[in-house]
Amino acid sequence: MGTKDTVITLKGSVEIVSEFFFTAINSILYQRGIYQPETFKRESKYGLTVLTTTDDGLLSYLSSVMSQMESWLTNDDVQRLVVVVTGLDSGETLERWQFNVSVEECSGGSKGGAEVS
Repeated sequence: MGTKDTVITLKGSVEIVSEFFFTAINSILYQRGIYQPETFKRESKYGLTVLTTTDDGLLSYLSSVMSQMESWLTNDDVQRLVVVVTGLDSGETLERWQFNVSVEECSGGSKGGAEVS
């Protein structure tokens, strides 16, 4: 039985990684109760049911963050995405998630795809 290589272009990889970040941030916001549960809708992604916000203000903010993230990923200008939850009154860091990002080089020195760890 032979193996088959799957090639993901940098553009395709950027879209996949950006969608992953969007889904991860939504999951954090829902699971930690930062936004009301009724402001999320169920969607199917990656063979799983995930929850995505329906809050217009949050969608607008996340859209701008994801647009900037895509630019950074495309230009290899990002090494990590950090999501921090702080106390409203205290400003104290309550939780912190760090997603490390690296862009792999293909043979010939061209950029391949983004990897998240």
